[in-house]
Amino acid sequence: MTTAADQTFGELAPWQRMLDRYRELFVEMQQGSRIGFVSREASGILPGKRLEGVQVATEVSMLVWQLESAGMSAHIERFAGMSSTKVDLLLVADEEAMATMFDQMEGDMPTAIKRLIRRGRMMFFVFRNKAQLQDAGYEDFLDSLGLAFLGACR
Repeated sequence: MTTAADQTFGELAPWQRMLDRYRELFVEMQQGSRIGFVSREASGILPGKRLEGVQVATEVSMLVWQLESAGMSAHIERFAGMSSTKVDLLLVADEEAMATMFDQMEGDMPTAIKRLIRRGRMMFFVFRNKAQLQDAGYEDFLDSLGLAFLGACR
């Protein structure tokens, strides 16, 4: 685990501590599962834009939560656009959402993310189909965000 600082996401150590607190949320996920976060302002991903039309002028920082043998780990990678990203889920946070996430680092992060999505402060993109997400064990994580992808009938 690296603790290098990034201008957008800060030090990785607080992110890692938060992920360690929520270890149980990720236990059903397959190793290699990846969730990315980018800044809406830095990435240029705006509500209402077609994904094909999203152009990232320069690479920006992406916080990645990746499930490894020791559990979910936080990393910083480069985001160069939707077509080249290698995540299962991408959350695009505006400035208010980023500030809320920093404030909730020691609090209830899943509930904070859930509220940010509902208020339109964070956009949510899925890069796997329903069966792939289910096979990869995302059900508990998506349920914690209020995004039950299996529907009411199971």
